[in-house]
Amino acid sequence: MIFADHSRLRISSADFQRPLARRTLGVIALATLVSACASKQPDALNAGDEYWEQVRTGDLQVVTGNPGDNSIVLEDATFRPAQQASRNTTSQKQKSLRTLAENSVRADNPGAYTVAHGDTLWDISERFLSRPWLWPEIWHVNPQIGNPHLIFPGDQISLTYVDGKPRLQLSRGGVQTIPAASKPISTFPLDAIEEFLVKPRVVTAAQLKAAPYVVSGEDDRLISAAGDKIYVRGTESDGNSARYNVYRPGKALVDPDNREVLGHEAVLVSTARMVRAGDPSTLLLTSNTRETLVGDRMMTADELAFPENFRPKPSALETSGKIISVFDSITRSGQNQVVVLNLGEADGVTPGDVMAVISNDRQVRDQISGKKNDWVTIPGDQSGVVMVFRTFDRVSYALIMEANRAVKIYDRVASTL
Repeated sequence: MIFADHSRLRISSADFQRPLARRTLGVIALATLVSACASKQPDALNAGDEYWEQVRTGDLQVVTGNPGDNSIVLEDATFRPAQQASRNTTSQKQKSLRTLAENSVRADNPGAYTVAHGDTLWDISERFLSRPWLWPEIWHVNPQIGNPHLIFPGDQISLTYVDGKPRLQLSRGGVQTIPAASKPISTFPLDAIEEFLVKPRVVTAAQLKAAPYVVSGEDDRLISAAGDKIYVRGTESDGNSARYNVYRPGKALVDPDNREVLGHEAVLVSTARMVRAGDPSTLLLTSNTRETLVGDRMMTADELAFPENFRPKPSALETSGKIISVFDSITRSGQNQVVVLNLGEADGVTPGDVMAVISNDRQVRDQISGKKNDWVTIPGDQSGVVMVFRTFDRVSYALIMEANRAVKIYDRVASTL
């Protein structure tokens, strides 16, 4: 006999031993559970969408009791203790983040601020919070406004309190729609990273070696520029008008701890369009940032779309990494400059991750103690904040969002929590 016991089904062991019962077990269980849903039993009403999706697909788990038990329990995987514990952990983490955001409200916050052209959401949040990357945790969605996550010049951001808790709220002065020509503000200065979204790449030595290469310039020129033709070996038959980026192998990105090569920077030198496929293929250079040379490598253009509503989030990494390269500088950088981290997708890094920059420990000699070779370690402290915006397998690009002093190569990066 079968009966629904909220989230579980019980089938007598005698019934289960019958061949017909075994063959139709899944169908009967599915029908019974769907019937429970249709009759709006209390547990059916409280179950989440994920639960009923598993009911629909019949993705149920059979759990056999003790040999002497007279029943078999069918439990949906959603209610397994391990998964419930995982949910509880996620819920607790979310509560902790919200509490941290609530405690980050600045005493000198303006109360309200009208958005102006050129503002970024990070800058505005910094007026209200000492940890501006936590603004999504206390963002109060106004259902009266279409697309409340998009913020436009002229909108007002206010710090309000709901049940005694601080919330950032958007108001639009009674205007519910935005003119089509209006453009929302970005989360942070996109112009600081635009070129890094489509131009520099991190590749392996094997990828560089296998990439098509420039074998000659027009009229046997060694140097070519926009408007010139180049001849390339190794291209596939992509047909006319296929577009390529021309790269030059840059410096190796080396892990400072174990000296492992994590990848090579590929520096964009020009763009090109296929004119005639063959061996060699003929391409026309359409733009250039520097001269194109024999030996430069070709890679298909793979521009990345960057969402305007990109949101920062605290990094969940339990390990730390290091800054291994800085752009437009030799050893140090400042706010709105780009750095390379020795952490990537393989380490669980994702775009939007916010990390603290921690300066290295310093060794100083105590000249007062009178002891010979008396060295003291001065621990490093937080010197800035970076946010990851593009990831590769072993490394990632990050933008320096805050810097209270110069951010240096080999400084550590770690979770802000």
